[in-house]
Amino acid sequence: MTSNEFNRIKQEVLDRPICYREVEAKEIVALGENHYTVGNATLEVSPQIATVIDRFAGIKKGQSRIAQDSYGEQGLTNLRNFFGQADVKGSKRLILAADTQVRQIVDAMPIKDRMITPDVFFDFAEMFMDKNSYLPERVEYTHTMKNGVSILMKPVHKQIREYVPGDEFLSNGLYLIWNPGEISLGNYYVRLVCSNGNIQTSHHAITKAHSPEVKELERLLMVTADAEPLKQNMDKMLLSAKLAMRTTASVRELGIAVKLLNQHGVETKDANRIIPYELTKRQYEQAGYNTDSTHMAQAKSEMTMWELFNMLTFFATHNLMWSPQDIRRSLLMEASMALLMQERDIKEYYNIF
Repeated sequence: MTSNEFNRIKQEVLDRPICYREVEAKEIVALGENHYTVGNATLEVSPQIATVIDRFAGIKKGQSRIAQDSYGEQGLTNLRNFFGQADVKGSKRLILAADTQVRQIVDAMPIKDRMITPDVFFDFAEMFMDKNSYLPERVEYTHTMKNGVSILMKPVHKQIREYVPGDEFLSNGLYLIWNPGEISLGNYYVRLVCSNGNIQTSHHAITKAHSPEVKELERLLMVTADAEPLKQNMDKMLLSAKLAMRTTASVRELGIAVKLLNQHGVETKDANRIIPYELTKRQYEQAGYNTDSTHMAQAKSEMTMWELFNMLTFFATHNLMWSPQDIRRSLLMEASMALLMQERDIKEYYNIF
């Protein structure tokens, strides 16, 4: 990606008709039928975003269902406004992202500290790349800006490591992911023998900033690919990958992979065409086995965990359902790597016989 291409996409993102507002629960007034007023604006939300607002206000799923079943839409509206005006614990602030052209809320998320605007994120990303000798490789986002923006950065000075004998990968790639509540920094790798790049992350290795304060951004700015947590994360990824090559995926793990696809917008029937979960589960059922989650964690599939991982990342990288810059590609690869690095259902045992 050239600097002109990066600047063009940056401006395109900043020019989106999306405005962000940081609110408290008491500022959101339910009108009914998933319509709300925030300040002087009346906005429509999807049922999914209405659920996010409910959770933020402290309403549990069972409570909203009982209110609607017992007293109808007005009962649910009254419940929402009662909780919204109450002094609830937990997240104190919520970010609402609204499309000003259609007057709809397209995203909602609780935040830990203060809102980070997209222009602050891009300014920070440019400072980070200048300081650490990185160049933008790819920028990912969606039209509605749901899930934020991802910038993959390639190093000017590349570091190459051996993956398995005869298989090398770029080990010092870094990426930044932004949403209005945080900026995350992580490392990714690209295998040199194929074009299927895989984003790599884990709970312990990601470094995050949760506000636009200078001290928060400076702390993130000091992290490089040589930082010890990121190096440890890369080493853990290598160990997990080598184990996955020798370990059969369980049927339960196939089901987890299907759920990951569902969570990123892939219909269940399509997800099962990519990952043969229902087919494999049905074969066990027809053979007389119990197919609950506990038993399926002990049931072997016909592929290794490494093959399952590569099915997910191949789809994330190559599918034609999403635009080339759709951030769901990076988010699915993140989730796939998290699955790879979990403890395996089926253990590998040594056998000298």
